[in-house]
Amino acid sequence: MKNILILSIALIFSYQGISQGKVNDAEKLLEKISKRYKAFKSIKADFVYTLENKQEKSQEKQKGNILVKGNKFRLDVANQIIICDNKTIWTYSREINEVQISNYDPKKAAIRLDDIFTMYGKGFLYKQIETKKEGNRELVHIELTPKDKKKNYYKIKVWVDKTNSTIISSQVFDKNGSIHTYTVTNQVPNLVFQDNQFSFDVKKFPGCEVVDLR
Repeated sequence: MKNILILSIALIFSYQGISQGKVNDAEKLLEKISKRYKAFKSIKADFVYTLENKQEKSQEKQKGNILVKGNKFRLDVANQIIICDNKTIWTYSREINEVQISNYDPKKAAIRLDDIFTMYGKGFLYKQIETKKEGNRELVHIELTPKDKKKNYYKIKVWVDKTNSTIISSQVFDKNGSIHTYTVTNQVPNLVFQDNQFSFDVKKFPGCEVVDLR
């Protein structure tokens, strides 16, 4: 679950290169978006997270947000807070009031969150599906298919707002039938964040059980 959350949010802000479909158009667009995000010193984004399983006919929706400063991040969604200072990663569960502490190794992570805005991984095949008008916005739909068929998801859909060079939503399709949808409702760049916002203070969570896996 943690990796799906991280992967989906990262995709909202990332560019990973195009390998099929309308290569030139899609690549130019995503390069433009990449340069825009890379210029930010920090960013806060609010989003709506929807978990849907059509087989089980279930759906749940939650609001969340993410703060990013350089190679540090703080993700709050789905009863979890995931914090990383680029050395240590804390995963806190509200349901059981427990935090797990691990060493953060970007090489072993599902996705490199220290490059959350401008990732150029080669683990996907891409194609541009469609372009449509929505009010004054021109939206572009891009589909990603992982090359590694052992992944627990088989497809990702990303919607890009070509008008202002932002990625506005992503959907991750699990092999178990679940669909994880993230829709960005607000993005504010270059806010001032304190470093202590990217570490977990157990004193602020009375009774919290600490599981140190380092």
